[in-house]
Amino acid sequence: MEVLLLAGGNSSEREVSFNSGQAIIDALRRLGHKVAALDPATGIDLLDSSGQYVSIGIDSNESIPDTLNSEIITTTLTSHALENVDVVFIGLHGGMGENGTIQCLLDLAGIKYTGSGMAASAIAMDKAMTKRLAASMKIRTPKWALCQIEGGTDEVEVLEQIRSNFDFPMIVKPNDSGSTVGLTRVEAPRQLYPALVKASGESHNVLVEKYIKGRELTVSVIDGQPLPIVEIIPEGGLYDYKAKYTKGKSQYIVPAEIRREIKKSLQEDAVRVYEIIGATGLVRVDFILDENEKHYFLELNTLPGMTELSLVPMAAKAAGIKFDDLIAKLLDSALKQ
Repeated sequence: MEVLLLAGGNSSEREVSFNSGQAIIDALRRLGHKVAALDPATGIDLLDSSGQYVSIGIDSNESIPDTLNSEIITTTLTSHALENVDVVFIGLHGGMGENGTIQCLLDLAGIKYTGSGMAASAIAMDKAMTKRLAASMKIRTPKWALCQIEGGTDEVEVLEQIRSNFDFPMIVKPNDSGSTVGLTRVEAPRQLYPALVKASGESHNVLVEKYIKGRELTVSVIDGQPLPIVEIIPEGGLYDYKAKYTKGKSQYIVPAEIRREIKKSLQEDAVRVYEIIGATGLVRVDFILDENEKHYFLELNTLPGMTELSLVPMAAKAAGIKFDDLIAKLLDSALKQ
């Protein structure tokens, strides 16, 4: 089968995407597929003349593209060169790869692809929207609010509103970014404005969320079926970008050591969120379990990472699914859509 891998992109998760791409392309080749690889943000071929994967942007000072080059992407994804491609494996994270843009273009081109479709991708990328949908199904989520500190907004008023509605500590993060990029746990008033500025550098809309002390748990769902739950124990207590992608900065317990009733409830809620947004293929649903054993939905990721430190491969392994078999399942799911 001919598979086109998309990796890179123009989001701040570009480097993570390149790392995922390496693992994915290795698995695809072990499975016997003919593979091409492309960075849709630049139109650059990610395979060199010998067919080796070129992880541009990881070992170089190449900057992330500031703007989405729509002409390059549209031309590339609707070109005659893709007519023989059986399926596109989306190894992108964040930005155009996860917000429905790439999915829309592939739909228009009539090309099958891994993961959720345009609508589900756009919904899941909007953390506030997914929280509203979860709440509509009586699934608990931490108290939250959206705010902006640019475009003529009164910054003092925004800060006062947040401080009057949320206690410290609180979580401040971009509303439509992933990999915990731009996330801050704000412990004191003086930290609030810098945290808002940091988050607004990733998104026009910033999500302020009540901090809930507890256990970080994640449920991966493939084609509507939940995998074993993973517990994350980050060094320092916050699962930020450094804790997520630096070896030794987090511990993982798979499957999570929780009571059977809690496990069942978490997995059921993960599948309910998966279904209400109309997801397909693979997603990862994140929760926090508080000291009273109540769980709270945090967010849903439609394109989870596939690096050696990623959570989905851990969960799949605990279910007896090898990495190559996981990739094969995702391809099969895409072909059936």
